[in-house]
Amino acid sequence: MKKLLFCLLLLSSYVSYGQSRGQAGNSIISGSIVDSVTNNLVEFAAVALWDANKAVDGTLTSDNGKFKFEGVKAGTYKILVSYVGYQPLSLENVTVSKNSNVDLGEIKLVGDNIQLDAVTVTGQASLIEDKIDRLVYNAEKDISNTGGTAEEVLRKVPMLSVDLDGEVELRGSSNVRVLINNKPSAIFASSVGEALRQIPSDQIKSVEVITSPSAKYDGDGTAGIVNIILKKNTLAGVTGSLNLGAGLIGSSANGSVNLRDGKWGVSLRGSGRASYNYKTTGENTRESVIDGSATYLTQLDDNIGVWGGGRYSGTFDYDFDKSTNFSITYSLRNRVRGSDGEQVSTLLDNSRNLIYENIRDIDQRNKSNSSDLDFTFTKRYANPVQELTILAQVSQNNTDNFYTALENGIGADSSENQGKDRELNFQVDYVQPMGKKVKWEVGGKGVLRSALSDGQFYSFNAATNSYALNDVRSNFLDYDQNVLAGYSSFTFELPNKWGVQAGLRYEKTTIQADFKELSNVDIPDYDNFLPSITVSKRFKEAGSIRTSYTQRIQRPSIRYLNPFVDYSNANSISYGSPTLAPELVDMFEVAMSTYFGTNSINFSVFSRVEDNSITSISNVTRKDGLDVTETTYGNIGVNKRYGSNISANLNPTNKWRLGGGVNVDYTYMDNRTISNKGWSGGVNLNTSYSFPKDWAASFFAFYRSPRVQLQGTRNGFYFHGITVKKSINKKRGSIGLGLENPFVKTIDFKSALENRTDALNYFTTTSNRSIYRRSIRIDFQYRFGKMESDGKGLFRRKSNNRGDDSVDGGDGGDEGGF
Repeated sequence: MKKLLFCLLLLSSYVSYGQSRGQAGNSIISGSIVDSVTNNLVEFAAVALWDANKAVDGTLTSDNGKFKFEGVKAGTYKILVSYVGYQPLSLENVTVSKNSNVDLGEIKLVGDNIQLDAVTVTGQASLIEDKIDRLVYNAEKDISNTGGTAEEVLRKVPMLSVDLDGEVELRGSSNVRVLINNKPSAIFASSVGEALRQIPSDQIKSVEVITSPSAKYDGDGTAGIVNIILKKNTLAGVTGSLNLGAGLIGSSANGSVNLRDGKWGVSLRGSGRASYNYKTTGENTRESVIDGSATYLTQLDDNIGVWGGGRYSGTFDYDFDKSTNFSITYSLRNRVRGSDGEQVSTLLDNSRNLIYENIRDIDQRNKSNSSDLDFTFTKRYANPVQELTILAQVSQNNTDNFYTALENGIGADSSENQGKDRELNFQVDYVQPMGKKVKWEVGGKGVLRSALSDGQFYSFNAATNSYALNDVRSNFLDYDQNVLAGYSSFTFELPNKWGVQAGLRYEKTTIQADFKELSNVDIPDYDNFLPSITVSKRFKEAGSIRTSYTQRIQRPSIRYLNPFVDYSNANSISYGSPTLAPELVDMFEVAMSTYFGTNSINFSVFSRVEDNSITSISNVTRKDGLDVTETTYGNIGVNKRYGSNISANLNPTNKWRLGGGVNVDYTYMDNRTISNKGWSGGVNLNTSYSFPKDWAASFFAFYRSPRVQLQGTRNGFYFHGITVKKSINKKRGSIGLGLENPFVKTIDFKSALENRTDALNYFTTTSNRSIYRRSIRIDFQYRFGKMESDGKGLFRRKSNNRGDDSVDGGDGGDEGGF
């Protein structure tokens, strides 16, 4: 670390000197810096040129890992290379003659497994990395991530669980902020689960789980942040990829074309996915007692669903010079989801006499389209730590949810809810080194959000045999939320391998809302100061320990706010609450990591205390002798969760990788009239083996136990899969066979709710649901085109020792725009 900091300081201090002295010779020294394990090119590494006793010149590698010193005198030199996360490297006795061009070729940097910013396993590319403020799952290193979606990738990440509806939980909480390439996206506005199904697993490079976000990150996400990093291409040339998959319950296709020539690059990407034969069955029972009089409901459900969606994006980026970059990305997504279902309901009275029996057929269609327009400007300085980033983003998401219901073959009701969510982001971040051991980060952000919802409900008129607008059950919402934020954060390197990162973020939120019952609703503005601090200690042997405290805020999303009532299930309706207040959380964590050889084990304990926690609340109301369950959202008193998790990444041999994790937590919830508590946990296993002749196989399994809720328990579930893969044509492509849940016919869920006011007023419900997810699929992947790392570009090519047909297996020619 001392050598690294010395080299960085040397380069920073020397650049102005080197530029002022001018060229003193006519020779050239050039080369490229690559990772010794992955052979990926290392961008913005510091390279210094020394003569016998002093620095002569200094530079940074470009985004293709290349460096060049021009105007070099004849003589003997030394090359010093350094970059955060790698051991410093010194090349001695580099001899330069007059009028010569010295090409040093590929210079390999070895990862430093003991350093402040990250601790990684050496020897081979690690599936799991533990960094100072996050855990990283390198999805591109897992062969089972073929032909699937981001939903399936996130199930393999330690500490995360994703249910079959796509809801993401981090350490038992669904209040997770999901980013793509460190940016928010309109794709997550209406449904995180639907959005994850639109991101092909083949495009994901890694997933970062940030359990202790620094002051730089938005305060949203009380459980933490999940950052999905997409693959990108930085090599010159024309490249592309094609991925096809087909199975019993779904098919997919995605492809990309990437062009890069010198300073500019263009990436075009498109993907589509369809899900079919998606069958679910369920049985729900309810006992409700109001003023001592009981009713008993049994409801049987049978549904067949289909789903389809596409995602398209284009990115243009330009390097003004080796340290200044601009990029613009436009992405568009659309989704259609439908289901045809039948509900058979039987309601009995207090004496178990039949009140009614009803067959309700429901045709549902949900549509959405969203778009993001991103502008990013990045300026790096002579010192690689110093950086300025400017980001602007415009996002929009449109939804249209519709259903029509028949009861006993006769028209009953219909509704349509159209929504439009818009968001404008502008952000500036700056990083300034202050000496050799201090880094200062400062920035600001403005967010303008608006949400519109127009819900229309129609009742069937038997006399006219048509549907008529029911104004009583119709509703609308106009909700504007603006956030102004600023932050400052310092990182200190202390003696004896201690490190501290401390910061403070300020966020001011203003809200204006109108909805049917009330206009110009007075929702108070609020200010939040959100502190964060992390203290870390690195050991002389491979390992580290860190402890952190951070405060977060969770503003209610449109899902929780929308007052429009969903009547599609006549026995159980749901709606949002526009006057919800934000929840605040205090998080404390202690984490340890240890490494031996190519193996790693990560362990952590945590506590999370939520005040004003947002949770679902159910009650049963009775009208005309019929009982209906009503579910909405409210701010309860406290939600406390304490737990621990352990994950391991083991390599018994250089061909066998074994990983997995276990998490356990205890939850206590209390709204001053109702309380609940209990234990829950989860376990996952992920293993792969590389066979001769480019064959490989992997197995994945996951289980999550039932979760504690304020009024009961939420279902647990399990999932497993097997993948076999064969690489073809010198690893340019692959053919794979995947099995989803081959050992079980259905995935079964069970939930329970209970609310007791007194002996004469209470209800209990149980829900059993089965999803048919046993499937087999075939996947095909292929990368094509020519990549070159010589920096000559598309139109100025020269052959090199690696050959024009070399294909880099790291990033696969994919671009990160989304």
